[in-house]
Amino acid sequence: MKYEIGDKVLLLSSKEEGTVVEIVNDNMVMIEVKGTSFPVYLDQIDFPYFHRFTKEKLVKPKPKLTPGDEIKVNRSKYEDLKTDKGMFLSVLPVYHHDGFDETIKLMKFHLFNDTPHAMRFYFQVWLNNQLDLEIKNEIHPYNHFYLTDLLFESLNDNPRFEFTFVLKDAQPELASSVKKTWKIKAKQMFVQLEELRTKAEATLTIPLFEKYPTKAEEKPELPPVQETPAAAAAKGKKPDIAKIGSGTMASLLSKIQLQPETTLEPKHEVDLHIEKLEKNWKGLSNIAILAIQLNAFQRYLDLAISHKQHHLIVIHGVGKGKLKDEIHNILRQTPEVANFVNQYHARYGYGATEINFK
Repeated sequence: MKYEIGDKVLLLSSKEEGTVVEIVNDNMVMIEVKGTSFPVYLDQIDFPYFHRFTKEKLVKPKPKLTPGDEIKVNRSKYEDLKTDKGMFLSVLPVYHHDGFDETIKLMKFHLFNDTPHAMRFYFQVWLNNQLDLEIKNEIHPYNHFYLTDLLFESLNDNPRFEFTFVLKDAQPELASSVKKTWKIKAKQMFVQLEELRTKAEATLTIPLFEKYPTKAEEKPELPPVQETPAAAAAKGKKPDIAKIGSGTMASLLSKIQLQPETTLEPKHEVDLHIEKLEKNWKGLSNIAILAIQLNAFQRYLDLAISHKQHHLIVIHGVGKGKLKDEIHNILRQTPEVANFVNQYHARYGYGATEINFK
């Protein structure tokens, strides 16, 4: 591999410098430019040293903005223009090379908010009509949010993404909420991914809505007509109790989870035990619990960096070590981290990691 994590690179299309933060595969890396991370192919970047010595010293080049540019350059200009291009998903396939063939291992999903509105969102992943993952969080205007990874073989499990968006600051002329469902059709996804490979492009874009709807465009949702057990018995059918229960529970969860929450404050000690993060955690799958814990860790890590903290203690427990391993992987790829250590402590045992920042 020509590049390693931490290398400074030059984006050839815009002549901007960034840092390699992740090795995606043999042909692609994830780079960070001005606080925004995105994937690029190796032929789209180079080391910056030649450019530094050959560029004109007296003329300050103007940044080039091209349609569809994923680099968020001078984002304040977009906010001043009050553009509203909608909300969409970005799908990044991660490939596996076995020496002879290249296959897709998993898909990474990011949520992109290209609107002037800050929103709270409630996100669910359903596999075979079973709730597999749920996230509640907020996304800022003209920003993106990492959602989840989905194993490629999960396309056989009828995956479904459910979204509910609520404006953080309610506006009288805009709808109270937006609900969207994206059902992943395996055959269609295969075709799209093959086209992506043919065009040598990095990501798929899936639109969720083009612009946040107004009150006039908001359609009241009618509750589904549920057949009573007596009526079902009269027709010789058994009522689908599981289906009714899951739908009702999902509706209740969406109402509970989307209540306004206080803004997170930076901490010097963060406890990631699931009972400290989520009241209704019982019944969640292990992967859902891990996702909630990692999401909380990332938010407090970002807060610590933005507030120039010198150190942070993360309590992850001992267990099987999966949460600790994932946290350490993130820390290794965070340039602002000077060092971290997981050693015996009289208070935490081996269940905490101490992080020191640069």
